[in-house]
Amino acid sequence: MSARHVLLGLLLDRPAYPYQMADRLEQRLGPTWQVDSGQLYKTVKGLERGGLIERVDDAAENPRTDNRAERHVFSITQRGIEEFERWFDQTRDPVRLPRRPLLAKITFAGPDRLARTTSKLEDYERDCAERLSETTCMRDALPNTEDDLLRADHLLLRLNLTTDIYSLEVELRWAKEARALLTWLSEQDRALWPNGSAADGQKVGASARSQLFTRIARTAGDAAEQSETAREPGPTPNPLAG
Repeated sequence: MSARHVLLGLLLDRPAYPYQMADRLEQRLGPTWQVDSGQLYKTVKGLERGGLIERVDDAAENPRTDNRAERHVFSITQRGIEEFERWFDQTRDPVRLPRRPLLAKITFAGPDRLARTTSKLEDYERDCAERLSETTCMRDALPNTEDDLLRADHLLLRLNLTTDIYSLEVELRWAKEARALLTWLSEQDRALWPNGSAADGQKVGASARSQLFTRIARTAGDAAEQSETAREPGPTPNPLAG
């Protein structure tokens, strides 16, 4: 998601100071959209340099005014509106699965770090549960949508918060299943690991392959022996017997 275009969307409503943009971003889209102030001011400066937004206060008339971006009110320009429309109409919205850093840690933890990984999952579960509770309370605190005056921004914020709630419920379920799997895996004696204890894994793997090849060779030898026995001629009959 482009932070540039999100800020342009905010300024379509009305001009704002950068700190107001940050507050309104969270008010319109929910706590998931909290932005770092440094990144915000960097984005604002980039938009201004590109001619997509402009200062609309009286800074030019007052040379004593601080020249820092956070001290000025910004408004979207006609060029900014055209850029927002281009992004809105032309950009596809592909499905993107999240890349979980914790899942990468689990994948490469190896047997020696299982206990620490399980602890990380417990912390992640706790954080998910806390954020789920906070987000649910935030959604439930929104004004009743059955009031005479229908607030579109409240309805859309409810939609955003509900999306976050669904995502947190999935994350919580995933964390529980992952922790259960790691607990079970830690109790297995013959688990083959591609990393961490590679030497032990190679020994176990080599032993298993050796046993398999021995069984194959033994089976082939038994079959050959049986085939050779079947081909051996029996005793020659005595034509004078009888």
